[in-house]
Amino acid sequence: MGDAPDTSAMMSSRKKKIGQHTLVMEHVTPATRLLEKRRQMFDVQESLEHQKVEFNRKEDGFKKREQGLKKKDLELQESLIKFSKFLQETDAKRNRADKKAIDERRLRVIKEGDIVSLKALLDELKAEKESTSTVVEKNMRYQKYLEQVLDIADQYHEISDLLMRFATLEATNGDLRQQAKGTSETNEATRAELQTYTKTRTDEILNLNNKISRKKKDLEEKERICFALESKKDYAMQAESQKRLQHGQVCMATENLSLRCKDASKLKHPEYNKPIDQLSFIGEFMVDMASIIKQYKASTR
Repeated sequence: MGDAPDTSAMMSSRKKKIGQHTLVMEHVTPATRLLEKRRQMFDVQESLEHQKVEFNRKEDGFKKREQGLKKKDLELQESLIKFSKFLQETDAKRNRADKKAIDERRLRVIKEGDIVSLKALLDELKAEKESTSTVVEKNMRYQKYLEQVLDIADQYHEISDLLMRFATLEATNGDLRQQAKGTSETNEATRAELQTYTKTRTDEILNLNNKISRKKKDLEEKERICFALESKKDYAMQAESQKRLQHGQVCMATENLSLRCKDASKLKHPEYNKPIDQLSFIGEFMVDMASIIKQYKASTR
């Protein structure tokens, strides 16, 4: 836009001179007029050559700026590639976390199987305990029989000794029966406590299994909702990135055009930081340039 006032002034001055020369040339010969016309054409041609050299110089400057912009565009593409790589690494980390969650759920299923196995083992131990109690009672009868056999041995010659031995054995047997009775009552109480404990623990296990089932359903629902939210978030982030990229491209193109127009103008202009101001400046520049071209074409006809 800086060339507009100079060119306009030049054309106005040249028109004034031509008008003055026209007034003077009205009183000269046709040959002199022809020479004057040729001199004027030479001046115009020289001015056009000067403008052509100036335009070539500015075009070289624009080409250098274009190369710089291409270099910046390549750097921007490299940054986008690095960002894409970062997103891929993030996805890999999320996949590892999902795999870990699956492994933990598999381990929980294994632990639940262990609980069932231990419960079966507990039932086996209870049956073994009852069988052992029966064997103990049978062995007590065998022990009594062996004591009676020992009473018949040769070392017992007197009846009193035998009766005393019998009384002793009977007392011992009574004591043993009392002890067995007490032990049996203790065993019954222990067995009742064991059954109560087993029933309580069984109910707790059932309740826990029910809670686990509900929690699993809640977890699956939360995972489904989370997946849906993640999908929405990814779509929103992609749309936002696309909009930012388009906005950045528009801003860069506007700034580049504004710089080109400012470099093409010889006037000093303020710094335009906002895209809307830059677009206004570009529009004014284009209007002025079109006006200059129109005036130039009109003057050269």
